[in-house]
Amino acid sequence: IHPLTPENFSTTLSFMLSSKTIITTLLCAAFLFLLSSCYKSTTTKKMLFGVTIEYASYRYPGYAKGTFNVEKSKKQIDLAKELGVNLVRFDIRNEALSYITELKKLDSIIRYARMMNLKILIGVYGMETWYNVDFLNYPYGGSGKASWQGFKSMYVKQVFLLANRYKPDYMIIVPECPFNIGNQINSVRSISEWVDFAKKLAKLVKFTSPKTRIIINEIPHVNPVLDSAEYKFTAAIMKDKSDFIDILGADSYNYDDLKADVNNLLFLKKKYNWHGELWITEANLVDNIELFNRPSTPEEDQKQKEFFVYAINLSHDNGFTGFCIFNFTDDANDGGCGWGITYKDFTPKPAFLAIKQLIAQINGN
Repeated sequence: IHPLTPENFSTTLSFMLSSKTIITTLLCAAFLFLLSSCYKSTTTKKMLFGVTIEYASYRYPGYAKGTFNVEKSKKQIDLAKELGVNLVRFDIRNEALSYITELKKLDSIIRYARMMNLKILIGVYGMETWYNVDFLNYPYGGSGKASWQGFKSMYVKQVFLLANRYKPDYMIIVPECPFNIGNQINSVRSISEWVDFAKKLAKLVKFTSPKTRIIINEIPHVNPVLDSAEYKFTAAIMKDKSDFIDILGADSYNYDDLKADVNNLLFLKKKYNWHGELWITEANLVDNIELFNRPSTPEEDQKQKEFFVYAINLSHDNGFTGFCIFNFTDDANDGGCGWGITYKDFTPKPAFLAIKQLIAQINGN
């Protein structure tokens, strides 16, 4: 170490400044790296949230709850915006598309949702009048009224009309296949037939509306009613790895099913190295079938709130990128149904407020 003298002062000062600059630069670089890592972690954990607009879903002339209701649909959209969701969902039956009055109502409702800066998800649900009354004993479909060719012809037209007319951000095709959609048909079709049909539909949508992302929603757990039909279809879709299918989702209505659905989707995604996203496409707590026909009790409202908090955290922590609430409002479609997150008069239930808080926490709103 040399003593500081007038002769070596400038050299020593230059070295000190140079060293300080290097250290400062390194510290800044480390800080920026940590900041970018935190930012990346935060952004990748954001989720899309959605709700079903029941007053513009499933309805058609002759439906028990009536036709599309523009005023009440807009009220639900306003509540969706208040809730903080990113998208609103419309599940459409083909029966409604035969009526220009219904299409114009749907035009108005979707236009209003877009004006509110909400993304649009359309579920293509075929013909309700092609179901028979009791199809729970047909996990692979086949109890319906339509021929395979007749069904395919109808469904392709429905998919094209909705994709072409609305250019939705997301579209659900062949919902809960083969159990749900397959029971509009009078014969059992193989899993491979359904996979091929789903790919053709997805390709049609991408050609018609290139920015629309394709969702297939399933019940991918094994139970005594559904057997393993939808699990097998989900596995086959992932194994096929079609680039036209973007998202696979689970419809979960109690704790056990939710946990099984999340685990199964994660397992299959890893097994087949599937490229797409995972969503919870429908969720609610329906552990008492009486809720289909009566209002909920305060105790049931509290249990519903706890379920949604658990379900959102579970899916978020496991990397799911979307979560859709189903149902939204009591008694909107199902007769006397009490499992919405708002009461019949649109007053929020405890679950609504808890979900709103979680959305804000997860997405930084």
